[in-house]
Amino acid sequence: MDATLGIPPAVTDETAPFWAAAAEGRLVVERCSTCGAESFPPRGICRECRGRTLEPTEITGCGVVYSYTVNYQRWLPGLEVPYAIVLVEFPSHPGVRVVGRLRGCPPEAVTIGAVVEIGFEPGPGGFSIPSFLAVRT
Repeated sequence: MDATLGIPPAVTDETAPFWAAAAEGRLVVERCSTCGAESFPPRGICRECRGRTLEPTEITGCGVVYSYTVNYQRWLPGLEVPYAIVLVEFPSHPGVRVVGRLRGCPPEAVTIGAVVEIGFEPGPGGFSIPSFLAVRT
């Protein structure tokens, strides 16, 4: 699949730190300075306490596939199918789940609970898009 296909993301004041970190190959989420809750996607307001003092916090290490879907529909010309989209959670960041394409694994081999590494790939408009790499165990 070529991740450069599609519409570039809209960058807002709330999402700018995320996209800047992604360009550096880092995955960040918002962390509330008041209550410590972490959340994704960025919204500029804490989902727990409604505080507005948020800071980007980097996620490192592996994640675990929480859910997934395999797409067989060719939505755009040149889009290679099938491909898997995974919802990944991170044990060290409770409540944070991030969606991305799974690479390094045939779509039919995806399983809930599979361990994945954070990765990025070129996306539309030159943006770096989060994706995940299957970890061979």
